Amino acid sequence: MYTSKMKLFSSILLTVTITISACRKESTDNTKQQEAAQTFIPAKGKKFLYKINSDGSDAGTATQWINSEKDSAGIKIYNVHTDIESGGNIMPLDNRIFALNGKTYNEIKLPEAWATAINLLKSMPNTTVTKAETFGFPAFITMENAIKDGSILMVAGNTTQGQHIDYVSNGNTASMEQLLSTSLGTAIVETIEVPAGSFVCNRFTYSNTSNTTITTKDGTYTGDGVENVTLWVAHGIGIVKEESVSELTVLVPLPSGGVKKIISNTNSTTTLQKVE
Repeated sequence: MYTSKMKLFSSILLTVTITISACRKESTDNTKQQEAAQTFIPAKGKKFLYKINSDGSDAGTATQWINSEKDSAGIKIYNVHTDIESGGNIMPLDNRIFALNGKTYNEIKLPEAWATAINLLKSMPNTTVTKAETFGFPAFITMENAIKDGSILMVAGNTTQGQHIDYVSNGNTASMEQLLSTSLGTAIVETIEVPAGSFVCNRFTYSNTSNTTITTKDGTYTGDGVENVTLWVAHGIGIVKEESVSELTVLVPLPSGGVKKIISNTNSTTTLQKVE
């Protein structure tokens, strides 16, 4: 993404060579641009502004853009940076994305809730985290780039990601394991109207399932959850709209060594407002 003071013949030959090379380079660049426009990678040099609603009320905004790129074994890998703003706080997220063999690959990152679990344990009195490790990474959600009915969304790599934590609470050993799996999804073609405009999209539907297990001296506690996702994606844009409905049983370790269960039901929508 020549030398001067040459003889006349060499100059003419050089001019022809440069012209041919320039045409080839322009052709190659145009081809790459056309290929990029046929993926779900957000266009470079643009910012995408989203509004987030949760359970019918304003939950915040998100601003997303490509902030870097690099070549890896001939594959152009982009970093998508997102600033999520809510309640005056900004949470930055970074995610790798690339195109290969007719698919767009989106990196599955360590869930924020998993890091929160470790920080919670570390902050509790008389509690020490002795081991924390993840497994099932790297993995990617892939989407076929063709906008057509039946396009497939699936996971490349391990279909289940997890985190295992060993800790000691009030002198007693305990452990926590968190698992996340993504199901296969298929698309239908749909033209969708959002504040940013009208877009021809693949509308994918799929689900994420989660399972948390905590084992303490008092026994084993389990919590399950499912998130059903509807996702509209367009070429050169990526996400146009996302709807999520989740039912989740959250397990919270307590300073006493016990475990509290919290039932959470959430409906959220993220919608593209503007492209700058």
